[in-house]
Amino acid sequence: DAICDEIEAIETENLQGFSQWDGKTKQIVSLEEEWKTIGRAPKKSNTKIFERFRAACDNFFNKKSEFFKEQKKVYADNAAKKLALVEKAEELKDSTQWTAATNELVKLQKEWKEIGPTTHKTSNALWERFNAACNEFFDKKKTVLGDQHKEENENLSKKKAIIEKLEAIAIEGGDNV
Repeated sequence: DAICDEIEAIETENLQGFSQWDGKTKQIVSLEEEWKTIGRAPKKSNTKIFERFRAACDNFFNKKSEFFKEQKKVYADNAAKKLALVEKAEELKDSTQWTAATNELVKLQKEWKEIGPTTHKTSNALWERFNAACNEFFDKKKTVLGDQHKEENENLSKKKAIIEKLEAIAIEGGDNV
């Protein structure tokens, strides 16, 4: 009865992650091993106590199974959401609409952070695609706009030189103006 009471008292409602379930599973397995070391009860109550023991263990493992099924569904939903973001980022990576695409990619990056976890393998593969698309866009933007800024600065220098020449001409020929 004591082992049955202990198994029935195990709280499963607030178990959140795999490690918590694993800890409780180890506890149940340990209690099952202890059960096996105990001899038979009187014939009259042996079947009844074994049924209670089995029901308590089955109840725990059924709840564990449901948790993992739900977790797989959540992971699949999160993976689908992340895949949609990956595809949007890949569509934007070749854009030359720098401001609009930048704003959209930043928005996608924020959404990415808000989506929950997926399986490790899926998460890594999706992240690599998403990150590669974002990096490709931002590298192109940096190259193009960097060249553009360099050209603009060169043009500014040329314009300042022209202004200086005009000012020098105005000063030299100030009497004639």
